[in-house]
Amino acid sequence: MSVIAGEGRVPILYGGHAIPVAPYRSAYLARPDAVDRHPGVALTDSVDPTPPMKTLARHLARYGYAAVVPPGTKVDLAAAVDAFGGAWGDWSRADRRAVLGIGAGAVSAAEVATERSIPLVLLSPSLAGLVVPVNAPVLVLSAEATSANRGPAATGRWVVYRGLGAGFWDDASADYSLAAATDALSRLVGFLDRHLGVDAAAA
Repeated sequence: MSVIAGEGRVPILYGGHAIPVAPYRSAYLARPDAVDRHPGVALTDSVDPTPPMKTLARHLARYGYAAVVPPGTKVDLAAAVDAFGGAWGDWSRADRRAVLGIGAGAVSAAEVATERSIPLVLLSPSLAGLVVPVNAPVLVLSAEATSANRGPAATGRWVVYRGLGAGFWDDASADYSLAAATDALSRLVGFLDRHLGVDAAAA
């Protein structure tokens, strides 16, 4: 792993890390460079870890989170979430974990969050087959006005970045918008801080 000191609150470690269940496929891990148990966030876009996902994981790590990008299956996503505080208990916590689904990863992320009643963030979600949890906090950051089957008791905030493409958050995308990406990251970190308990004043 490598150590960098970047924007955010803390220097981080990042690199490959095996999923702790057979066939032990490789995930991408970014976490604070500190001997501690950190809140965990599992990210998915339904494909194996890509450069934009790794970049986002490093952003979250700099704000105090152990961010893991597993291979793109729901099985691997669920295994990563369940490893927080378990097989990965030396650097993560079981009582403070969340899921972030991007694009086509929104459906499996929502399912995993619903099954465990844990916070969920959806970023530019694909809506086909998506059912937003009613039993967990939800933040949706979308590039266009969208709706999904949200039950009447659903909690969550939907933020729409009008006039922008789905890649507004990805600085390698033609859709990238610095203003929208900065706002989305601020909202994402704020949501995680509120629901996972990271001290915003941490250094």
